[in-house]
Amino acid sequence: MGAGSRFLSDEAYNLVMASVPIVCVDVLLSPKGDPQRVGLIHRATYDGGDGWCLAGGRVLKNEHLADAVDRHVRATLGEGISVDRSTLEFRTVIEYFSEPLEGEFYDPRKHAVALTYTAFCDGEAEALGEAFKFQWFNLSELPHVSFGFGQGEVVARLLEITERQ
Repeated sequence: MGAGSRFLSDEAYNLVMASVPIVCVDVLLSPKGDPQRVGLIHRATYDGGDGWCLAGGRVLKNEHLADAVDRHVRATLGEGISVDRSTLEFRTVIEYFSEPLEGEFYDPRKHAVALTYTAFCDGEAEALGEAFKFQWFNLSELPHVSFGFGQGEVVARLLEITERQ
């Protein structure tokens, strides 16, 4: 995953997760020049199921946020795809609570704060790491997609924010 010496041991990570929120980045990708399609990864979810999600994950110590986006895209979609950094746009903060709270996103594994972006990308993607599959979806297909981690609402928010701008 390219974390090198900045990767925490399982013991250290579990201590941090039990103590403070984890800062993450997520990105909704579109192929360069085609804003009517978005790319999602199919992955396992905390409840033993699976669903379609944004690419992303935690930020490492002293890592620029854009570098974290690049690292997670490469870790889940391979070296054949690259984020066009000139199009990387911060869109919203999504907070996932480890306790179920009405109207909030939930992930029992951790309390996470996800800085969420949109971007265009180039190249060919392949599913790696946590991704079982990767697929481009036309926006008209999204109502029929089975999302994980409440990501359907996240995607809807991102598309609404993008449309307003």
